[in-house]
Amino acid sequence: MQIDTFVLGDFQTNCYVVRTDESQKDCILIDPGLHPYPLVQFLQQQNLNPEAILITHGHIDHIGGVEIIRESWPKTKVYIHKDDAEMLTDPNENLSMLAGTVFQARPAEVVINGQTEIRAAGLRFEILHTPGHTPGGICLHCPSDGIAFVGDTLFAGSVGRSDFPGGSHEQLIQSIQTRLLVLPETTRIYPGHGPDTTLRNEKKHNPYL
Repeated sequence: MQIDTFVLGDFQTNCYVVRTDESQKDCILIDPGLHPYPLVQFLQQQNLNPEAILITHGHIDHIGGVEIIRESWPKTKVYIHKDDAEMLTDPNENLSMLAGTVFQARPAEVVINGQTEIRAAGLRFEILHTPGHTPGGICLHCPSDGIAFVGDTLFAGSVGRSDFPGGSHEQLIQSIQTRLLVLPETTRIYPGHGPDTTLRNEKKHNPYL
């Protein structure tokens, strides 16, 4: 698997471009955040085709680039969990006004409601519903490659905030314990902010766990 990481916007959000390998042109995007122009430039220079945008949760710093991607690649399908789906279309829900803007996108092409996996661009991800940071937060686990994209659920040495509307620290910790910590310890974690890590490292050193 080829993973290219872009740190976007004032919130330093990690956006991931994921392909089966470096030679492939079809890809998926995970969380295209605010000010996605370096991401767009990379996709154009590499002649890549984003088949899908996978949203780990609906806060503005993770969805801010959705419409810019859609403008250049109109066949791209957006995936988001049903409990965060309104965040795409409602500026009050996605907290964009806190970021000094008003963001409103079109609805997602695919609303996750009971699905257990996503297949796109030759890739397969298990969907792990991990509420706590937001009601519809998800993590994307690829068991064949031993990796998981976890949004703002878990960070290196920390966990996601739970003081936003719809957040719950108790629910967040329960999500991490029941959905993430049960994965193999060698699983590499790609978070929504900051460096990647492993579950083994977080079990040993993360003070919140």
